Amino acid sequence: MDLAAIHVSQDMRNSGIGKALFLTAKQWAKEKGAKKLYISAHSAVESQAFYKKMGCVEAKVYHPKHVEEEPFDCQLEVGL
Repeated sequence: MDLAAIHVSQDMRNSGIGKALFLTAKQWAKEKGAKKLYISAHSAVESQAFYKKMGCVEAKVYHPKHVEEEPFDCQLEVGL
């Protein structure tokens, strides 16, 4: 299942909001029967660090539509 977006304003980062949103998205996807989340993540260092901290790894299979739309994004996944 695709995780479309998580965005936390700069002034609210490092407060646990991003983690709470991510864990909620994982739980929701799992309840819907998904086996993993696919994330086309912004290439910013902060974004990559967040997703890696959340257990995401490079996607085994890239989603062509996401790569075409955002060629500089990093394609990640996390198992549920």
